[in-house]
Amino acid sequence: SANGGVLSACAVCLGRNPHRIIECKALRTWDDAFDTLCSRIGKLLTMRDGKSICSDWQRVSGCSESTHDRRHFCSGCGASTHGAQTCPRAQKA
Repeated sequence: SANGGVLSACAVCLGRNPHRIIECKALRTWDDAFDTLCSRIGKLLTMRDGKSICSDWQRVSGCSESTHDRRHFCSGCGASTHGAQTCPRAQKA
């Protein structure tokens, strides 16, 4: 694969361990250090309070759409400066 076989971090638990990330229901991060901030309902990614979050922003490639900047924050820690793939809480590649 293009990324050398390294698995992407799950937007919910931030783990890179093999699991069905589209169905991840974890309540704690991969290392059990933090409560997870979001959940998945199908392909929709939402914060626990129901607030929508941009799924593309969580990818390595990010999201260039500027019409929904308010949904551009990390699914792992809530910061607006990065997505799940570069979150300090994410399991290291």
